Amino acid sequence: MYPVMTKASRCNGVLFILMLSAMFLYSVPSLLRFTDTQQLAWDKFSEGELLREFEQFYDKQLFYRDAAIRHWANLQFHLFGEGARGVVFGRDGWLFTGQEFLIPNNLDANIERQLARIVAAKTALAARGKTLVILPVPMKVDIYRGHAQRAPSAVQLGLYDDFVARLRELQLTVVPVRQAFLDSAATELLYVPNDSHWTPAGARLAAAELGKALQSQRGSDNFVTQEQSREQFQGDLVNFLKFDPSLAPEYFRPWLRPVFETVRQSDADADLFADVSHRVALLGTSYTAMEAWNFAGFLQQQLAQELLTQAYEGAGPFKAMDEFLAGELNNNPELELVVWEFPVRTLLADREGQAGTF
Repeated sequence: MYPVMTKASRCNGVLFILMLSAMFLYSVPSLLRFTDTQQLAWDKFSEGELLREFEQFYDKQLFYRDAAIRHWANLQFHLFGEGARGVVFGRDGWLFTGQEFLIPNNLDANIERQLARIVAAKTALAARGKTLVILPVPMKVDIYRGHAQRAPSAVQLGLYDDFVARLRELQLTVVPVRQAFLDSAATELLYVPNDSHWTPAGARLAAAELGKALQSQRGSDNFVTQEQSREQFQGDLVNFLKFDPSLAPEYFRPWLRPVFETVRQSDADADLFADVSHRVALLGTSYTAMEAWNFAGFLQQQLAQELLTQAYEGAGPFKAMDEFLAGELNNNPELELVVWEFPVRTLLADREGQAGTF
């Protein structure tokens, strides 16, 4: 017996064809915009990259994309009390990066691999007559564990001290700041509640600890840091929250950030034309690169000298070191000391050399 075409099936067929036609007409402008952005299209097509890029481009152009993401995030928040992958809810409007809670199964091997890279960097710097000093940056959940809904594990809480101990075993110079942060956390806000970074107060404390440890490296310049203003600051972890802000407004609350500026005070007009020598380089991540924290400025004031700074956002600590070793600064005979700002959560985030977001 052969299938019979009913009126309902004909209507469905017509509706399906109309839907396909509408989607085709909707896609044409997106395709034209996509072609305007492409170079070396044939090479990408032959390697299979062109189709993947078009899919990503087209997905972002869908008119219902944002609404669908928002509704799904609302449902996820209502049912499971979760935000999005990459962020962990805390108490009282605090957010933590998911990187601090993801413990890799091969943690020990992961740490040893990174320690080997650190030792190699020290050896390369020593060959150029430079001394390496490492500043491990504590994890936010370690310092403000009381604001976490999920209690941090013993691995998380012990990671900093274990890392410092291993660095010292390998004869590396390290300036630990965890205890100073724990001692000051109750009286000063050292990390932004809904951001993954420290505040200017945290940066200033880290610079002060470095200054104490590097007294022999102090210069003779006079740097002064002053608060210029205050501005609202929205933390980077808020970008992971896709649900309606009215469902949990405390997590979206902007923070009033103090804006600091560090300037050199000259004793004479001749100083304006004097050559400035640099003996210290500062390498790091967004903890250093972002002017919002003024870490480089605070450290210049503590060391009483101008620094050469090389730091990158979203690339992890090894990016700055690799670029420094491969660049001209490593050949500068005046540079004697290299301070390396190193977030401890790198030990959890790094996978076979692929760093997390910093």
